[in-house]
Amino acid sequence: MKSAIGISALSFALAGCGSDGENGEDGNNGEIAVHINDVTAVKTQVELASYDEANSTLTIEFNFTNLNGVAVTGLEELTDPFRVSFGRMGTRAEAFLPYEITDSEGNSSTVDSRADGEREIWLSYRNKQKDTLVTGTDNWRPNRNCQEGLECLEYLGSGKYRITAPDIIDTKSLDYGYDATQVQGVYLMTYGAGANKVKHVESYYWEPTTEQSVSSPKLVLESQTCTSCHVGEDHIRHGNYGNTADGCLFCHTDYTQYSGAGTDEEGNEVNFTVDGSIKGLVHAIHTGATESDRRALGKFDTVIGNAAKNPVFGYKYDRTTQVDEEGNPLKPINYPAATANCESCHVQYTETAETLPENVTVHALDWFKDMDADSCQSCHGDYHYGGRTTTDDSGTAYIGCVDCHTSNDGNTRGGAFRHFAGHDKDSRESAKEAGKLIETSYSNIMWNTEVAELSFTVNLMMGEEVVSASYVPRLTIYANAVDAVKPDAFLASRASSTVTANDDGSFNVVVDATPAGYTLPALAKAIDNGADLALSASFSACFKNKASTLVELDSEGNCSGILSANAATTEFLKLDGTAGVERASAVNYDNCASCHNNDMVVRKGASHYRNADLHTCAQCHEAGDYNSMIVRVHGTFGKAHGREDVQSLVDTKTCTACHDNSDYSLENARSTPMRWNRKDETFSSPQAGVCASCHVSSSYDIGGGKDSAKSHIEGMGGVVAGTYTEAMLNSESCLTCHNAEKVAENHMLK
Repeated sequence: MKSAIGISALSFALAGCGSDGENGEDGNNGEIAVHINDVTAVKTQVELASYDEANSTLTIEFNFTNLNGVAVTGLEELTDPFRVSFGRMGTRAEAFLPYEITDSEGNSSTVDSRADGEREIWLSYRNKQKDTLVTGTDNWRPNRNCQEGLECLEYLGSGKYRITAPDIIDTKSLDYGYDATQVQGVYLMTYGAGANKVKHVESYYWEPTTEQSVSSPKLVLESQTCTSCHVGEDHIRHGNYGNTADGCLFCHTDYTQYSGAGTDEEGNEVNFTVDGSIKGLVHAIHTGATESDRRALGKFDTVIGNAAKNPVFGYKYDRTTQVDEEGNPLKPINYPAATANCESCHVQYTETAETLPENVTVHALDWFKDMDADSCQSCHGDYHYGGRTTTDDSGTAYIGCVDCHTSNDGNTRGGAFRHFAGHDKDSRESAKEAGKLIETSYSNIMWNTEVAELSFTVNLMMGEEVVSASYVPRLTIYANAVDAVKPDAFLASRASSTVTANDDGSFNVVVDATPAGYTLPALAKAIDNGADLALSASFSACFKNKASTLVELDSEGNCSGILSANAATTEFLKLDGTAGVERASAVNYDNCASCHNNDMVVRKGASHYRNADLHTCAQCHEAGDYNSMIVRVHGTFGKAHGREDVQSLVDTKTCTACHDNSDYSLENARSTPMRWNRKDETFSSPQAGVCASCHVSSSYDIGGGKDSAKSHIEGMGGVVAGTYTEAMLNSESCLTCHNAEKVAENHMLK
């Protein structure tokens, strides 16, 4: 009744205002938007950027939305929401700063140019400078650097903003300015904006003559060469600067340098400069991935590891200079990739522009040109005349190692091909890599049921050349079996083998198939039940230093050259020698190898190197402690790798770091129990083992932690740490709820 009276009164009041009885025009629709303080993730899309040379002003217009495309408002209210980098393509000569050198007699002279070749580089329009060093890019901030009385960040409506940056160009002591003939670029960084400190980065390139956007003009690496290791990490190093090599280039320009200091063996302070370019930092940091046996490389200690010649490495990046009494590094190893394997990052690149990947620029070929001494110095330091200069009538120029090392004129000391083997070029090769050129084959397979003995012949070949015991100090053979009908796991415990050399250069192998260990059945039982064989070889071969030429061992079996290891891929064979069924794996080895490349380093030991695959790894680890290994590596919640030294690389939730498609789902769990703890006789049921490897780890802290997860798994019939029999006879029902769709949803993969 009150509502009716109220409506009547309101109608009377309106009528009394002189209504004409007609409806007015509809007003404009209100803006559909969300405030910056209410969003947890954003994206930026630059629509245009231009530079007004007459007024010295950069203008950027961009759309700013949440991940669903809804406009985000309120940025103009914040103190420091954005940072802008601005630059262009140019030449190395434009950014060269003359410097003084002193010869052995104390005479000083000025180095005023470079002689190692001209190259196109990225130039920043805003440089930082400390003393005489250019130390990167000084980002321009629209709400902090804006001149009084100007509006440098304005909201245009519908999620669109405009940044106006007057007098943005300041190259410090470098003598270059705006050049409208070159490709320009901006890097727009959302820098912890709003209540939730959201972050995002966006690059935009354009040609001033057409004002049209273009692709990145200097994309040297494919993005996945970085993100294959830095999986699931939004930002490789800084809090919000992105994870693409060309993005890093905006700040870490070719001419960026930092100062550093260290203490020598006598306690004296040593000052040095660091190549702060992105290539210099990447080279130097990843050179630090040196395990003790890598130090056995010829001249390592006198070249890369020599702090007097290479202080940047010795004092800043060498994580393994501290060793124990046996010479093993005390500190963890950070990078699983081979130290000198350029192809870890420079993958799939050929020597001609016509065959380059579509998403990289012609600059990707620069590492073949040997026209940049700095690239060499970032690993090798000032070794063997690395700082060499040349003088003529025009003055003194820096040429460095390029004075001798070049791959362009047939000189056999070229640097580009020096780091890998089997390239068939007129250049030195990395003997340490040559072992991967050896192929392994198996023949004459015999199974003696009465004595449970398996025998066969192993042939090692490098092309047409037989790799006999004269070159191989050791050969280890691993043998196991897989169910020919359901080959989702190795069936037996480790089997020991005896290897003897044959007169024809091959090797005879005899495997005792009777031992049973880790409560797993003997290999003999699996073979008698009709299983197929799985054979893996692990060996080292002796090569001449800087070549792929085999060298015979001396009379005591020692190698006078370089020992290169090869853990061969696993071969699956039937007893008659024909191809057997391959063990199924939920993981794609290419995903592993993208980070570990051809150098499968997980700890010291030659058997962990070269040419291996998942089956080769599982030959040892699945039979005895495969799941225990999974727990140790993948068992730290929040990170996919439990080892502290690699936790910063991979996010646990990114299942696709290792698995393809839905291979991570429980439908692909193996049919046999998995060993839970390598130090006892405990096993998990298959589905439980997959989930528990992360959710029952000591670091899991959601929903009550690991105890709650363990109770839930066991309540669903799973076995986490029981006997082999209990794990085999389980009635787990995890898959009822946790299908592939749900796993993807709960791990935020969809």
